[in-house]
Amino acid sequence: MTESTLWRIHAGSTGNADSLFLSSSVVALGWDAIGNNGEFPQDREVFKKRVVAAYPHTKEGAIPTTAGMLFRFVHEMKEGDAVAYPSKKDRMIHLGRIVGSYVYTPNAPGGYVQQRRVKWERAIPRTHFSQGALNEISSALSLFQIKNYAEEFFAGLAGQAAPASH
Repeated sequence: MTESTLWRIHAGSTGNADSLFLSSSVVALGWDAIGNNGEFPQDREVFKKRVVAAYPHTKEGAIPTTAGMLFRFVHEMKEGDAVAYPSKKDRMIHLGRIVGSYVYTPNAPGGYVQQRRVKWERAIPRTHFSQGALNEISSALSLFQIKNYAEEFFAGLAGQAAPASH
């Protein structure tokens, strides 16, 4: 049984925001050409239009996905939600809690301008988790909600052994 929403975020396709995430205690998304997503109303269609305006060469199928991630980061992610960040640099799964509301940081390193403060609580080796849990967090999406294996990550966050696998 999960106690809050659990998000998985990654630090760019190459892990280039790893030091930003861990040394600055933030999670972040890029898409800096869109600007301050906090200025947009809570309307997914507005986010889609902004993605197209800022990135006109985006493939049609990618528009709702990108807009959806940005929308969720701004409007659905909440303080107290848990977050899992699988670091490519240290091969650990960093677990923490969102401790701040959405902030637009215009001069952020690497263009990771969409940010939220996070309190990192644990760094756990990947070997702690089942293959199913690792498969679930291996998506290429920058941000999504972990659902199927959330209990393993919540157990890790609480410093407990992972529950029996599915």
